[in-house]
Amino acid sequence: MAARNGIVTLTTDFGTADGFAGALRGAVLSAASGVRVVDITHEVPARSVREGAFALRAAAPFFPPGTVHLGVVDPGVGSDRRLLVIVDHGMQQVYVGPDNGLFSYVLDEARAFETHEIDPAGFRATSTTFHGRDILGPVAGRIAGGADPLSFGPPVVEPLRLPRHVEPMGAREGRVLQVDRFGNLVTTLRPLGGDVVVDVGGARVARRVTCYAELAPDEPGWYVGSLGLIEVALGDGSAAEAIQRGVDAPVRLL
Repeated sequence: MAARNGIVTLTTDFGTADGFAGALRGAVLSAASGVRVVDITHEVPARSVREGAFALRAAAPFFPPGTVHLGVVDPGVGSDRRLLVIVDHGMQQVYVGPDNGLFSYVLDEARAFETHEIDPAGFRATSTTFHGRDILGPVAGRIAGGADPLSFGPPVVEPLRLPRHVEPMGAREGRVLQVDRFGNLVTTLRPLGGDVVVDVGGARVARRVTCYAELAPDEPGWYVGSLGLIEVALGDGSAAEAIQRGVDAPVRLL
């Protein structure tokens, strides 16, 4: 594991209208001096673990080795769900958060990782509704400050996982993984090479482009997005609205 670089990222569903995101930042900064806190997003839809997992997958791999990623999308807060520290030895990143599938998509890409459960007994006066501030934030800050990430509790055989976010190489059938804010349909399929027709729940999109600008207004097309996955877009509009398809719609390559 690379030496920590002092960066802690935050991915939450807290929004910014309340003081929750600020309290989380304060908890991280209070745990270690010199830590830098970077917001990935606080606009994950409320309680949407899958959207949080996608946000982490889109951003976390592009941070330098030794970064600590704190994810708090935690509808089970206060229950007996576990809190985890995960060390990705291949990408040399650390993840801290609840054991609810939030780190599934980054772990889909991991070659070797270790997981430990955080022992909450080491934290006093914790709120049952804000483990992010009272446990996870301090853990993330301490790790960024140099603490052993695997020292906070016992090992875990396997964290909870969502269904994989990408199909095996050569797969021709998948699903819509995400609808982004522009209405583009991100699928779980990778390109096969050459031009194909992308069938999204019976709506067929034949034109392949390399960027959005190649599409005329209201023209549908598909391309390989920044994550290496097939996406369907509409020129100057929302593909999701135009073809009335959304998350989990079946996708086939014809």
